Amino acid sequence: MALLFSGCRSKPSTDQGLVIKESKTGQYDEIEVAPGFLLLSNMWATEEKTDQKIYLYDDGSYGWQWQRGDSGEKDPNYPKVVYGVTPWGQGVHDKTLLLPKQLKEIDTLLMELDFDYEVTNKAGWWSVTVEFFLTTEQPGPGEDITVSIQDEVMIYFDWQDETYSPLIPSAVVDGSYTYDLTKQMDLDDWYYSQFRIGEKGRVPKEVNLKRFLDYIKEKYNRSDDLWLGAVEFGIMYNDQTAGQGLVKKLDYVINSERVSSGRP
Repeated sequence: MALLFSGCRSKPSTDQGLVIKESKTGQYDEIEVAPGFLLLSNMWATEEKTDQKIYLYDDGSYGWQWQRGDSGEKDPNYPKVVYGVTPWGQGVHDKTLLLPKQLKEIDTLLMELDFDYEVTNKAGWWSVTVEFFLTTEQPGPGEDITVSIQDEVMIYFDWQDETYSPLIPSAVVDGSYTYDLTKQMDLDDWYYSQFRIGEKGRVPKEVNLKRFLDYIKEKYNRSDDLWLGAVEFGIMYNDQTAGQGLVKKLDYVINSERVSSGRP
């Protein structure tokens, strides 16, 4: 039985009359869906027992569909859209991008989102996620600077049903939404922090990402000289899952400048 969640107000399928402009199925395929926005297939864990496609529709919306069986691989795949440049060098060559920026250069960072998603097989683990990395070096397209990663931050909006005990309840408050700090881990190469929205299954229309940057900077005493290279949004999934996601709008407002993707 399909599960439809808050933030998923309609089934994101092509039978709604959406016309595919471009689609790809390769392990690391990518589509530039709007200036500076790169949709990544990112089946980095496995292609075994996996059927996945990424799409750009002619109305500007975009997304992905997947089905993954029993591959035996423990790590997740992660179809996502990236704005900016990741520490692995994923990103477009465009000097007009609003990211990367150093933390001291970011006064505001707002994400505006209209996202529909459906999970049709939830036997395995999955999550709807925003992610970003902080690095000591400036990321550049095609350049691997992963050795300079200091922090990885993930924000979960929805996930496979599971119980957890917050390390710090309501660590971040953003308007009427609260986010629990649920994991802190030293991964040897960098530090990992995970937040989960207090109202599971709610994907807000607006998320003030600056509040998360400030939390990491203040609680961990991070330098203002660190770089935020990109913001990433997608769905991570493991074995025994299937579903789809449709991004109708994904904008970022950074220091009062707006970049947009999705439908006009």
